[in-house]
Amino acid sequence: MPQNVTIGWAVRGFDGQDWGPWSLAGNATRCEFIYDATVPKAPVITSTEYPPDDTWHAGVGDYGSFTFDSPSTDVVSYRYRFKGDGSWKTVAASSTGGSATVKWMPPDEGPMYVEAKAVDGAGNAQKTPAAHTFLVSDGRAPAAGWTLGDARGSTVAVGTSGSPDARPGSGVSFGNEGPLGPTDTAASLDGTANAYLDAGVPAVDTSRTFSVSAWVNLAERPTEDVTVVSQDGTSEPGFELGYDVDTESWVFRTPVTDMETMGTWKVSGATAVPGSWMHLIGVYDEVTGTLSLFVNGDLLEEDVQPRRTVWNATGGVQIGRKISLDGYTNHFKGSIADVKIYDRVVPEAEGENLGGISAAQLAYWAVDSASGGVTPEEAGGTGLSLGGGASIYLPDDSCDPALDPECLPPAEPLWGDGHLELDGTSGYATRTSGLLAKEDSFTLTARARLATVAPGRDLTVLSLAGAAASAVEVRYLASADRWQLKATEKDGSSAAVTEVQSNGSAPSAEGNGDHLALVYSAVFGDVLLYVNGELAARAAWDNSWDFTTASVQVGRSLKGSTASGYFAGAVDELRIFRGALDTSMVPMVAVLPSGESIEETVT
Repeated sequence: MPQNVTIGWAVRGFDGQDWGPWSLAGNATRCEFIYDATVPKAPVITSTEYPPDDTWHAGVGDYGSFTFDSPSTDVVSYRYRFKGDGSWKTVAASSTGGSATVKWMPPDEGPMYVEAKAVDGAGNAQKTPAAHTFLVSDGRAPAAGWTLGDARGSTVAVGTSGSPDARPGSGVSFGNEGPLGPTDTAASLDGTANAYLDAGVPAVDTSRTFSVSAWVNLAERPTEDVTVVSQDGTSEPGFELGYDVDTESWVFRTPVTDMETMGTWKVSGATAVPGSWMHLIGVYDEVTGTLSLFVNGDLLEEDVQPRRTVWNATGGVQIGRKISLDGYTNHFKGSIADVKIYDRVVPEAEGENLGGISAAQLAYWAVDSASGGVTPEEAGGTGLSLGGGASIYLPDDSCDPALDPECLPPAEPLWGDGHLELDGTSGYATRTSGLLAKEDSFTLTARARLATVAPGRDLTVLSLAGAAASAVEVRYLASADRWQLKATEKDGSSAAVTEVQSNGSAPSAEGNGDHLALVYSAVFGDVLLYVNGELAARAAWDNSWDFTTASVQVGRSLKGSTASGYFAGAVDELRIFRGALDTSMVPMVAVLPSGESIEETVT
């Protein structure tokens, strides 16, 4: 049959006795339809959040809008599917011949795509769908966070991701054993009315999408509800992550209103085991309108529940308690660590990995010896190759002042038996790329001593070099006579650079020099510089680096084939960790005797 041909016919009625007129009579029209076998034109797919370019866009847990628009005028719907979808879905066009828009959230990072077909009123659609490919980066850092890994005796819990410090009550102590063993630390709360940490400000809009997570360890089985994290409203919290005594399980809930006794929307599940560390994540997704809960990385799929009323709590974040009409209640007894609050969804894949990723020493170079121009890695890994005017300094034991009064005693090494001596003009040491993970947290540490006081030019101690830029650098800044942290957004010649000068005293040119630790947290999006165990500089670092391509440079900066900032002085005790050492662990690493390492993993 020919396509797009109008098929018509006339009809008339019969009442059992007489026939009525034909439908063609007078002003009546005949009955007809159009036989349409023409396939509509393929839709154009657009997205503001996730355009089809070669740029990595944030990211995991962030919804994007995708619009399908065919130039055909008879389109009534679109069929579509995203990467990972098992079947096609259908969305109606805004009008006949119009477009349609859907929201979608990337469940993990990497290349993604969406396919779409336009469908007309006759059900015609293309055999080959239109495709829209895009790149999704890892999820954005938390809107607020507190590691609670502060040193024993601390008077505040230091915030991350730009969060204010949280003020602890007298029922809180720091420096206790954390979720990942004796080398990890956490805050302990005694369950009294003074067992809390108050951030003083809100972290998220509780009427919009948000997620909250924490490591928790109950000291005993509670006989009343206890709260791990909440955010103050007027007489109710905007959300509460904690333990529900009625169900004897973990719970994530949001009150129906800001008025007491009006009920809550909640999800709960999993057995809470006293004395055992567990990881909790509560998620509210405004697009789906649901609450969900993860325990130890597992989504409690059987108890994803709707949240039918929403409101915004504008008070401060509380750790270890929640607000009520009569004051604060639900005081927590036990230990809490790594509180994070996001203004996005934590999807299932990320939830599985969020808690429990440990940090461990990847490499350690004592730089006390060298063979064939290479100083060995203590565990048998890849050594550091010495270049230019670099050498290993070892004291001359042939000189004994007790036997020869005219013999001057040799200078002591910076730390241990020897150190790396750099001449300031061409000396350096390097380790090829491939040590670090693509996007994971890491820590670089070294001990450094300037050859002279205030040398008058910038000098680099440590850097990670890519093809066209250095990802991070720890260097001496001559203009301020201070150590400096430098971080680059991406591996490109025009990339944005963040520079943060350290506080504290001037760098040392004598004795044991200064211990420097650069700590990058991929989870919090922070890069920090510690000097002699004390936090000296911090910067937000939203980067797109692939750290597997970055080489370790000691004593210089390297951009492509151009080197600069050659260090003049001594460098010693070089260590690299997978993961971010917390504030209580850095001082321990700073004073480790030469040849010793932290054997157990740390957070």
